[in-house]
Amino acid sequence: MIYFSDVDVVLKLARCGFLPLLPELLGVAPDEVCIRYLASLRSRLSRPTKKLTNADHQRHLAEFCRAHAVIDGAADLTRQEELLASGMDVGEAILFAEAEATGGVVVTGDKRALLAYARVSTKSQRSKLRVVCWEQLLLRMHALRGYATLRQGCCGALGEDGLLSLAFSSGLATEEGHAIAAIESYLRGVEQHSGDILAALPP
Repeated sequence: MIYFSDVDVVLKLARCGFLPLLPELLGVAPDEVCIRYLASLRSRLSRPTKKLTNADHQRHLAEFCRAHAVIDGAADLTRQEELLASGMDVGEAILFAEAEATGGVVVTGDKRALLAYARVSTKSQRSKLRVVCWEQLLLRMHALRGYATLRQGCCGALGEDGLLSLAFSSGLATEEGHAIAAIESYLRGVEQHSGDILAALPP
């Protein structure tokens, strides 16, 4: 199984300090996980204005890029062009087209890409891939590491993500029930248009 990670979700995980735990969140052993990411993510490493403010998180990002491989383009260019025409950006079109071709899993934090995919994918095409979304990863972190770890990481990235700002609106004083309810609400929104392709993560 190949996991195709978009730039958005990798950066969100990195800013929260969760990126080293991605294999665990996906339910895959670190030495068995196969991840492909877009070249635009690696290019950020050498751009001072794009570096993460937390040095440890920047190091996690560099280690992620070294450990995994870049995907430059989809094998099926016709399908990639169809996805581009739907409103996806180039990177997302590559990831979804290649996931369809390989039976892979797209790991994404981009709801607009999921909505665009819903507009231009048939039942047959959708059956070829699975998706893990940002909300699923947050709930998985909660299940595996507990609320204190989830809250600490998310509160370190409040200005970077609308869901986190809402879910942890009181910062470190945010009550667990409020945060989890907000994340679950966002996930239900994703399920309305993409429930048929969401991957079933381990309990």
